[in-house]
Amino acid sequence: MINELILFGFSGSGKSTIANLISEKYGLRVIHPSGILRDLYEGKIIDIHNTRHNTGYWERDEGVKLFKSRLNDEEPLDVVSDKILMSEIKQGNVVIDSWSLPWLTDIGIKIYLKADLDVRAKRVSKRSNIDYGKAKEIVFMKDNETTKLFKRLYGFDISQDHRVFNYIINTNTLTENKVCALVCDYFKNQK
Repeated sequence: MINELILFGFSGSGKSTIANLISEKYGLRVIHPSGILRDLYEGKIIDIHNTRHNTGYWERDEGVKLFKSRLNDEEPLDVVSDKILMSEIKQGNVVIDSWSLPWLTDIGIKIYLKADLDVRAKRVSKRSNIDYGKAKEIVFMKDNETTKLFKRLYGFDISQDHRVFNYIINTNTLTENKVCALVCDYFKNQK
């Protein structure tokens, strides 16, 4: 029985929201790497049972500054976060929304929640309560810089290499409930 699910998607794709919904539906643990990364940067103890999803922090000035600061680090805290995620996926009974994990492990079902930049920017604008133009600029920057970072750290291209995914869902016009239903249908058929 498969009890590990990894959701990938760029900012605003809906991965954290869907991870929470799937966690509730199947009784899986849910882990949000954005919360782990934030705790690492803030020097906090990581509570793996209570990670926070992004509610706009990474789009505010402080979050953008932290985000950019990691880009040229020889070994950014992303590597520490990824090691934690690798340990957690091996324990099973978990849904993780991650930008890197689909390429780092063979464990679990991997689903890509795909959405166009404009759609994601609108969602981020609403979630983070910021101007659409600013949201689009930040989302574009995060997409590109994270892609470059993972190419440098690990050698894979999160924007191009989609062979690792079991299922790709275009979320542009779908509600959260519809995306959740599609993920659940796929997940059930894999058990």
